[in-house]
Amino acid sequence: MNDLSVSNLMPKNINDKDLSYKEKVAVIVQTLQKMDQVECPVKHHFAPGVYLREIFMPAGTIVIGKIHRTEHFNIVVSGLCSIVHEDGRHEYLRGPMTFVSKAGVQKLLFIHEDTIWKTVHPTDETSVEVLEQILIEPPPIVMLNEHKKPLAELENDK
Repeated sequence: MNDLSVSNLMPKNINDKDLSYKEKVAVIVQTLQKMDQVECPVKHHFAPGVYLREIFMPAGTIVIGKIHRTEHFNIVVSGLCSIVHEDGRHEYLRGPMTFVSKAGVQKLLFIHEDTIWKTVHPTDETSVEVLEQILIEPPPIVMLNEHKKPLAELENDK
């Protein structure tokens, strides 16, 4: 899929010219959540002071990660995917490889080959629910019309 971009994934009935990248991705997430979802199994691993999250993403899927509050390691164990960066650049990521993500980054991926991806977070917390609250930033609420209604309310007005 060479045409993976934020613009191509935006619903055609939404004027996105005044939306930030994060707001555009939030709209895309809300739109894609209405479609059938592909199972991407997640495993959680803990060691003293470390939380490791492992996800399997099957080929042919679009995966949009959550916005992380902290800098953390990413390990692409195996597979091939393309990532769309906030500035619109595309990059292929092939496992095995390791890199660091900055805080505030949200990854938009197209999975070309079955991919196993791990993230590593320094923490003593072992509750996945608490870790979600600590590590994940809530998505932006997007106001999309002259009345500044959230997307969900606009859809209910139809």
